[in-house]
Amino acid sequence: MPTLANEQLPGFAAALIRLRGETLGRIAEATGIRTANLSVWLRGKEQVISAKRVVGLLHHLGMEGGRLRADVLHQWQDRGALDDSKLVLGKLLADKQSVWLFQDEQPGLIKTRFLLAGDVLIRLEIEPGVDQALDLATVARVDRVITTPAALAGVPIDSLASARNVLLALAEQAAADVCDEELLEGLTFRLAETVGSHVSSAQGWQQLEQALRRALGAGLSPDDIASLLKGHLQSR
Repeated sequence: MPTLANEQLPGFAAALIRLRGETLGRIAEATGIRTANLSVWLRGKEQVISAKRVVGLLHHLGMEGGRLRADVLHQWQDRGALDDSKLVLGKLLADKQSVWLFQDEQPGLIKTRFLLAGDVLIRLEIEPGVDQALDLATVARVDRVITTPAALAGVPIDSLASARNVLLALAEQAAADVCDEELLEGLTFRLAETVGSHVSSAQGWQQLEQALRRALGAGLSPDDIASLLKGHLQSR
């Protein structure tokens, strides 16, 4: 994917500001950029903010190196037809990342969705505008849609790890409920991605996958499995 040109940065920054529900005053306090200069820069005037401050601004808004940061849980709100989400997601996600969309079937005007793209996790509240919001899967490249009966608005957001773990547990339960072998394989791959260099052998992960399948087939829930593993580790 080509690197963003300097003239494109204000547009992406403005979209992220709207998605995050930020105010210029709050951003000025966090970055040290004068509100007046920030306002002018967002309208496309160059050289009112130094390159160093632009990098700091983008980092604050969740960007680094032309990508969305993977070390934070992005929390967005889109009020309208998902134009801002489409702009940001279309450019700032790596091409080779597998993108999973988590959705629920809960009623209500505002819908909570999660996108897991490689190590990037985005929580998005969607409220349709007068022209009606599109489905998120139509504006972002999505490889898999996972629908869960559990309300995604209740997924903890105190940390990136806790949100990710709960989502993967919900996906695991959904896969077990419908006997989705492909999704279970994908979850095993996600787990391997999470631990990264700690993966010591393909055979070991195959054994873990088989054990998880047997446990799920026997009726154990992800919470049950987690409790058993925790108890085993504490007894060592």
